[in-house]
Amino acid sequence: KNHRALASFYPAIAFSESATQALLVIGQTYSIELLQFSSAETGIFLLILLIFSSIGCYLSPLSLHLLSPIQSNQLCLFFLGLFTAGAAGFVKDAGQKVLFYVFAIFWGACGGWKYTIERYLTCTIIPKGQDAELMGLYLFSGQVLTWLPPLVFAAMNEAGVSIRISMLSLLLFWFIAIVCLQCMGSYDKVIREANDGTDEARTESPNCERDDVVREEELGNEESKIDAADRVCEICQR
Repeated sequence: KNHRALASFYPAIAFSESATQALLVIGQTYSIELLQFSSAETGIFLLILLIFSSIGCYLSPLSLHLLSPIQSNQLCLFFLGLFTAGAAGFVKDAGQKVLFYVFAIFWGACGGWKYTIERYLTCTIIPKGQDAELMGLYLFSGQVLTWLPPLVFAAMNEAGVSIRISMLSLLLFWFIAIVCLQCMGSYDKVIREANDGTDEARTESPNCERDDVVREEELGNEESKIDAADRVCEICQR
């Protein structure tokens, strides 16, 4: 009952991550089919994404001075959709390769921003004591729908839809992710729910007090052993 925010957060991860990963593949297809990229030019495109994704990691802490982590994540996804729409709208032929590289810079920066803020958000809203299973669910959510955006793109392409319009299908996934993040509520409320869940789990555990007693007994035994060892050392020195 204290995981309502996580119930919206994990679908957001599933949709946003699937679209972001698909952008790499669809971007390469777009550049080769429409812009006639060579293998070397495709390599430059991928290198730009890699370099600027590292730089984009610094956008996450900067955004937190003005926005909550949830709002920062939403803004990042909005920019990803905006730049994708811009690339599909303005990059039309092989004479605009440089412009496509410019959009690759923006994609890379937003990608680094996205991965950083999502992991920060995950670590802060997971209740203590449930880190392993909920972090595992986070990783699972990031992979469960990775097949869907490429499938939608390929189906539209095979149906004769323009590759520029097919690329815009990614916007639907980012939009759904933004809506799911909005359903989480305020960041402060999410943090309170996570802390309440931790306190309730500790209170409701029937073995909680017994475990504390056992730990105290074990600590006392260890101290007794240390004192006994010290006395033996003093005797030996005499």
